Amino acid sequence: MVVDYHKLEIYHMAHEIVLDTYKLLAFFPEHESNNLSSQLRRAVTCLPLNIAEGSGARSYKIFLNFCIFCYRSCCEVQAILELAKDLKYLSQEQYCAHSGKINLFMRKLYHYMEFLDSKIEERKSVWAQYEKWKIEKNVSNK
Repeated sequence: MVVDYHKLEIYHMAHEIVLDTYKLLAFFPEHESNNLSSQLRRAVTCLPLNIAEGSGARSYKIFLNFCIFCYRSCCEVQAILELAKDLKYLSQEQYCAHSGKINLFMRKLYHYMEFLDSKIEERKSVWAQYEKWKIEKNVSNK
């Protein structure tokens, strides 16, 4: 099983989020270039890269692990954006618009993770059940 990541909607969404985030980084002050800006750049870049890398794993289970890394990076991006908003590097409007894109991406990623999980032979570890519960409590999966 090898998935062509170019055919995945989540990959294209992640790619766009990276491009949009790099535009937002222009609003961060220079003194953050080695701190918050750098951390945001690394975290957001992980989104499409984990999808691409995981897609070549030849294993649904391994691909799911890379999607989990991607999801966790989304949480990190959200936390950094919230800090940037509170530090007045981003306006409320910039924050809400970008956060909304990430939330939509996370919902779609979650659904893809459910699909991958359904393909795994040894089904539903306790950890996977906990992650599902956690996601459902924090993100509306409509």
